[in-house]
Amino acid sequence: MKKIAILFIGVLFMFTSCEETQSPIYDGSQTLAYFNGTSSTLEVEINSTNTIDVSVGVSTTSSSARTVNVSVDADNTTATSGMYSFPTTVTIPANEFFGTLTVMGMDDGLTTSGETLSLKIDSVDGGIGSTQIHTLSLVEICPIDATFATGMYTLDFVSGGIAAAGFAPALGTAINVELVGGTASTERTFNVKCYPSFGFSNPPVDFSFSFVCGTTTSKGLLDGQVSGVGCGGSIAFGPATSLGSYTVGDDTSITFIFDEDIDEICGSVATTTYTLTKI
Repeated sequence: MKKIAILFIGVLFMFTSCEETQSPIYDGSQTLAYFNGTSSTLEVEINSTNTIDVSVGVSTTSSSARTVNVSVDADNTTATSGMYSFPTTVTIPANEFFGTLTVMGMDDGLTTSGETLSLKIDSVDGGIGSTQIHTLSLVEICPIDATFATGMYTLDFVSGGIAAAGFAPALGTAINVELVGGTASTERTFNVKCYPSFGFSNPPVDFSFSFVCGTTTSKGLLDGQVSGVGCGGSIAFGPATSLGSYTVGDDTSITFIFDEDIDEICGSVATTTYTLTKI
């Protein structure tokens, strides 16, 4: 009997402890406050701010306004406090189901990779808050005007090349090319002959790169096009680990970097750098 009594007390202690730490349970008879959506994205232009409205709802109406208290879920947030701002309360107007939480994003250390701000509902007048968080992605963007980096440029080889080609400039050097807009607003392409110093009859092709907030990324040749020069095939180009650069708002000088012979048909992959200077 002594063992049974001890076991009973232990079970009772465990049950009591769980009861003390449990969150309130929504049983359908109370008012439940919740985010009307689980995620959203806030794009912030470089060196600027932007706002987004997050809808907050309640499951019942009331003849008087109610306050929903909102806070940051720190365990699921990567954004620093300087990247966002929002009021900690949301008002649900009388006889309404929804209110609006306006979140401001600020480019204070944001990058194009983005950061996460997780929001949670702490309480609501006369009810309980849902445990479902709202995940807001804060992303730095740099819109590119349609006329930015278009027109005539001088293309110059800086470094790189593959041994099998005698380290010859893959796209030539000291030649004039015309930059034109691509399928995306941030993409630019130019028409160029690959390995022109060889004097082969391969036709010109279109090379593509994109602008990303002060950096450039190279795609290589547009889909379906080939360099026409290689070792039993055509040497292909692709994105490099290193990024090129430009000055946001200034299109006079652009650097782009790409990997040469990404299929290694002539040997090891090489990283090649070029500059474009506006004429």
